[in-house]
Amino acid sequence: MSISVFPISQRFFDLGDALCYNKNTCLSLSWIMLIWIAIFVLITLIIWWVFVALHVISQKIELFEHWLIAHFQRRTDMIPWLSEISKKYIMRHKEIFSEVLELRKNEFALVGITQDLQNFIQLQEKIHHEINFIFQVCNKHPKINRDTHFLYLRDCIIQQSTVIEKEFKKYKKIIEIYNSLIRYKNLSIIWMIIPYSKKTVL
Repeated sequence: MSISVFPISQRFFDLGDALCYNKNTCLSLSWIMLIWIAIFVLITLIIWWVFVALHVISQKIELFEHWLIAHFQRRTDMIPWLSEISKKYIMRHKEIFSEVLELRKNEFALVGITQDLQNFIQLQEKIHHEINFIFQVCNKHPKINRDTHFLYLRDCIIQQSTVIEKEFKKYKKIIEIYNSLIRYKNLSIIWMIIPYSKKTVL
């Protein structure tokens, strides 16, 4: 029976190979763990950023909605003054102003019951149409177009309408950004737990 005897140098060589293999394996595992940790941190930061962005934008949307409602009401509050000034100039005055005054009552009731902006905007579109109709009627009467009170009130209503139109465009852009973030949020099941949903683009 013969016993194989390996030289000492050969033994050290085999041991070195084993250590080198284990070291490379450990390094590979460490890199994999670091990559997974980095991915987890990145996803966490993205979720946090989306949540913060949604929170900030939703607050801004709420402020915009209150602002829009207040300025629409400010314009609508000028309608009784317009009715009173034009009463002595326009025939069938009551018939012409009846619709817009009724819409103003509906506006007051709608705001008092709920902050439903979609229905509120639809109502304002009808009011805007009636105001344009009244101005068209008034423009056919030379006397009322020389009345300084009427001219001042007309300019105020037009200016208010212009401001509302500009701010409403900004509001719609913010809604679009908000809904884009909602779409990104909904790409993940985890993000579905964040309590934000899409808003209707008016």
